[in-house]
Amino acid sequence: MEAIVLIGFMGAGKTTISKELAETLNYQRVDMDDVLVDRIGPINVYFEEHGEPSFREHETNLLKEAVQQASVIATGGGVILQKENQKILSDKTVVYLKTDPDVLVERIRNDQENIRPNAANKNDGEIKHLFFSREKLYEKLAKVTVDTSRRTPKEIVEEIIEKVGV
Repeated sequence: MEAIVLIGFMGAGKTTISKELAETLNYQRVDMDDVLVDRIGPINVYFEEHGEPSFREHETNLLKEAVQQASVIATGGGVILQKENQKILSDKTVVYLKTDPDVLVERIRNDQENIRPNAANKNDGEIKHLFFSREKLYEKLAKVTVDTSRRTPKEIVEEIIEKVGV
């Protein structure tokens, strides 16, 4: 039993799917954003005060810890940007939750709970540009890709289980 790592852009459903998948498989769940908030405070505040490079360092340290356990890991959308993280993920069970860019923007704009530092001050076109700048990396790192655009969490989890073979 090894970790299942969910990657994808903000709004792809990593938090929601990680809850459902961990419960279905009876795995421990690690939501990296939640753990980072516990450790360093609100991510948007940390970004402002310490900058993105410092945040990414905390994220990499947590990823190293998290992949050591049999768990479902919901990563942050930018976890794939660091070369070190790409190396960590290269031999892991990585599931890319792929979502249509228009759906992503809609979800991000309608999310009242999460303030996303990389989306807060961007217009829809800038958010899509950020998605497209990361898309190839998500695809490259993924062992499995599952479309989450207009599907229920249950449907998505069933497909992940089928494709991962757990």
